[in-house]
Amino acid sequence: MKHNRRVMTGHWLLGIAFLVLTMGSASGASEQSAQEVVRSTTEQVLAVLRKEGDGLKGNSERLYQLIDQLILPHFDFRKMSRWVLGRHWRKATEAQKQAFMEQFQGLLVRTYGQALIDYRDQKIVFLPVNAAAADTVVVRTRIHQPGGPDIPITYKMAMEGSDWKVYDVSIDGVSLVINYRASFNQEIKRNGIDGLIRRLSSHNSKNT
Repeated sequence: MKHNRRVMTGHWLLGIAFLVLTMGSASGASEQSAQEVVRSTTEQVLAVLRKEGDGLKGNSERLYQLIDQLILPHFDFRKMSRWVLGRHWRKATEAQKQAFMEQFQGLLVRTYGQALIDYRDQKIVFLPVNAAAADTVVVRTRIHQPGGPDIPITYKMAMEGSDWKVYDVSIDGVSLVINYRASFNQEIKRNGIDGLIRRLSSHNSKNT
């Protein structure tokens, strides 16, 4: 699967920021508290990576389990999938939607897994928060790379029930949702949505 290089190489940064990410109720949460939760969560994740990093390299099952349990519950996959597929989502059957969400989630699990292994303790800087609405927050960070340019990472989060959930991430100005939409749209044009699902399934099985 071909994707923008910035997005692909930056996926480990996304995983770091959202392991164990949870929030309280909407009435008690603010955009500033969202940033503080991301900050404290990041510190916890860094500690895990420093402790288990070498052992995870040869244990993909353990790595994928951690990601599946700790990162993915904090993403709104239905909203992300709807935006990624665009007009194709409206034409898809419910079975196709469920199958796509499952394979899209699998793709991100494996992408995060390979990327987290390469983490090298870069410094994470938190910037002022933007609140688009009472229930929507944009958390901005910047990753400092020794000997290289800083990489801005922006997390768009919305309140889903009583939890903040991620619905898009931008790396150096490139949206994960838009990036995948362009790639998936080309595949759907060639082989239909079932063809895309089959390709994702094949890709995921090769990287298990």
